Amino acid sequence: MIPQSIYFHYLSALLDGNKYECISIVEKLLEDDVPIKSIYVDLIQRSMYRIGHLWERQRASVASEHLATKISDNILSMMYPEISSGPKCARTIVVTCADKEFHELGARIISDYIEFQGWNSYYLGACTPKEELAKIVVEKQPDLVGVSVNLYMNMPRMLKMIEEIHSYIPHQQFIIGGQAFTHEKIVKIEDLDNVTYIPSLDHLENFLSVNFDTVIRERVHDVNI
Repeated sequence: MIPQSIYFHYLSALLDGNKYECISIVEKLLEDDVPIKSIYVDLIQRSMYRIGHLWERQRASVASEHLATKISDNILSMMYPEISSGPKCARTIVVTCADKEFHELGARIISDYIEFQGWNSYYLGACTPKEELAKIVVEKQPDLVGVSVNLYMNMPRMLKMIEEIHSYIPHQQFIIGGQAFTHEKIVKIEDLDNVTYIPSLDHLENFLSVNFDTVIRERVHDVNI
């Protein structure tokens, strides 16, 4: 776990839009060999969830939330050389967001983290039409397709994406996740064939190790960024 003092320091800098302070904090954590997963979950994800809650309570502006998202995305890009530096396996994943879903930070974290585990990731980002996703899945024939949904109203679009892909590749495996799955009226995932709900990076690690014999990698050396 990242100490509370560091988390609150980072959160304060993020709310202030202080990109350089946020970068400095993450650089120091990397120098101290803090695990990549901990930086993702205990710092970036936790702080963005907190800012989302503040926005819901009208204690943070839309502009502040957007700025925090962009800073977080910059930090993920800064960390990417470490993410992509390890050995690769033959596994591939296509990661995207549901059509009309513009919140892509969670999908980016999943894409980068599974690439950190040696997979090849094709990251499509936000708002991918189901027809375009189908084309690249048919072309790449990935082991997995990951779909992120943040807003509950986009859940039907996610289901249509899965249906579209399965019309071409009936046994294509999906992992799905995002804040939409915390909604009380969530669809029953067990009713969907070849679809697994992944609520966290811990669950993702377990899923990969059980289903794909992925040996979970962790940072074992310092990196200069």
